[in-house]
Amino acid sequence: MPWIIILVLITLGILFLLLELLVIPGTTFVGIIGLIALILGVYQTFMIYGTGWGIFALIGTSIFSIVLLVLSLRSKTWKKAMLTTSINSKMDQVKQNVSVGDEGISISRLTPMGKARFGEHFIEVSTFGEFVNPESDIRIIEIKNNKILVEIIKP
Repeated sequence: MPWIIILVLITLGILFLLLELLVIPGTTFVGIIGLIALILGVYQTFMIYGTGWGIFALIGTSIFSIVLLVLSLRSKTWKKAMLTTSINSKMDQVKQNVSVGDEGISISRLTPMGKARFGEHFIEVSTFGEFVNPESDIRIIEIKNNKILVEIIKP
């Protein structure tokens, strides 16, 4: 009966370590539990069945863990779970639609970033740190790299 407990401990340890490495990022409770279960399973093998079986369990567990990790990382099933979409829009398209001095209306609250409408185009804009309420008149004062900087038009 002790061999079943040892086998369950080693299996749970490997399973929890695989979950830690492949599903749950970072060092978390699951990885620590898996490592403790593996160590406890190998330790129990040493204590109950002696040094020969203990070394066999240690080497076998290590090799099995490494092979299982390599196979799971090389598996094509992970490609099915990956996000394969890409963003095709570019900032240059926005620059063609608006220019410095254009006036528009803020759609969302600019804190300091938000959405604004210039003609028929909805664009993400930024202020120099001031907050602008929705439905406020704004003007483009600078287009710098990927940022469109605006200011509120004072009445």
